[in-house]
Amino acid sequence: MANVELWTRQLQDQRSRRVVFLSHCLLNENTRYLGGACRCGAIREYVDACLDRGLGIVQMPCPEEHAWGGVLKRRLLWFMGCEGRLRYRLRNVLLPLLLWYTRRVYRRMSRQVANQIADYQSSGCTVVGIVGVDGSPSCGVRQTLDLRRSLEWVGRLPATADAQSMNAIVRASVVEGSGIFLSLLRQEVERRKLGTPFLGHDLIAELDGKGALIPF
Repeated sequence: MANVELWTRQLQDQRSRRVVFLSHCLLNENTRYLGGACRCGAIREYVDACLDRGLGIVQMPCPEEHAWGGVLKRRLLWFMGCEGRLRYRLRNVLLPLLLWYTRRVYRRMSRQVANQIADYQSSGCTVVGIVGVDGSPSCGVRQTLDLRRSLEWVGRLPATADAQSMNAIVRASVVEGSGIFLSLLRQEVERRKLGTPFLGHDLIAELDGKGALIPF
């Protein structure tokens, strides 16, 4: 450890030693649910704010991409517009299985992200915050999505449905509470006493065309 401290002191450079952990879709909306991308790529306000404040950006993995079938979340698309079919009638049986698998994947990912936070802190960096996406079933901090309700309505989507139809379901399904991934990550952060604040990006405001209010 003495060598690490020596070389850190000797090789001082321009790094700020301050970073923020951002939910994946804040920097890459290509992983959003279909109909939910409001920007072509990243949310510029977050990138600009980090550059202006000298913050390094750590992009967390998209948990839904890993648990729900890739970028398009194909396991959920299987339920879209399926009213009248067997899988629609079995949705309340299939949902607990999906959630069990989701939590298993997310728990592993939450440990990996917590390990990364701990590594930054032990390397002399301040993690100014973990920014989730309020309204997300996975990454919500104060608000999440009622998956049972949204799955029922998604199953009723007609073939003529558009992005507005999908976002109407999201708006109607938002409830108070944390998303599955952020809840597990918070448990890891608190268990390890990492002391990193959790902050929320307002998805509904973004869907309404409002600029991002940077929470850090």
